[in-house]
Amino acid sequence: MDAVLETHGLSKSYGSRQAVKSLDLSVGQGEIVGFLGPNGPGKTTTIRMALGLIRPSAGTVEVLGEEVGRNRKHVLPRVGALVESPALYLYMSGRDNLRAVADVLGGVPEARIDAVLETVGLTDRQRDRVKSYSLAMKQRLGLAIALLNDPDLLILDEPANGLDPAEWWRCATCSVAWRCRERRSSSPATSSPRSSRSVVGWPSSTSVSWSRSRQLKS
Repeated sequence: MDAVLETHGLSKSYGSRQAVKSLDLSVGQGEIVGFLGPNGPGKTTTIRMALGLIRPSAGTVEVLGEEVGRNRKHVLPRVGALVESPALYLYMSGRDNLRAVADVLGGVPEARIDAVLETVGLTDRQRDRVKSYSLAMKQRLGLAIALLNDPDLLILDEPANGLDPAEWWRCATCSVAWRCRERRSSSPATSSPRSSRSVVGWPSSTSVSWSRSRQLKS
């Protein structure tokens, strides 16, 4: 099984405090992996290094077979991410937020926007301004943004923030549905499940919706 995310001796220090120490991690195609652990063992720091948001003090991160530090611009367009609370335009509608992101991505069909809105259950509220959304709805819109580019790898950092159990279950179901959904092809003979998709993240210490988990120790 090919790895979509690998770390080799990954470390991060802030002064004398070591947030991540010599982490070796491998996530294969099609896996759903959750980081579970108490506050402070380096879960978010690991995710930020995986996305190239911060530089590691030592070690390397490879995403989809390429080192993030050297090939960030090439790799990240194939990755969807939700890191903590999503950055949203509160004065715009949910749909217009997706359109704004679509423009940055170089253009996304309206049908794709329709699809992600349906996936996260915001079709009925897509025309409303985001400032009227509940915290849970904003998190779901953030997930829609992460799914917008139909990524090969989905990375979620605390997607359960502000969600009650029912809302969290919806969020987890959306992620699993995205992983299992078929990629449509112009030729029916070539259509097959998108089994290479992978989900990586840390939901919450009480979540049981992930099919596999990794324990990070402080």
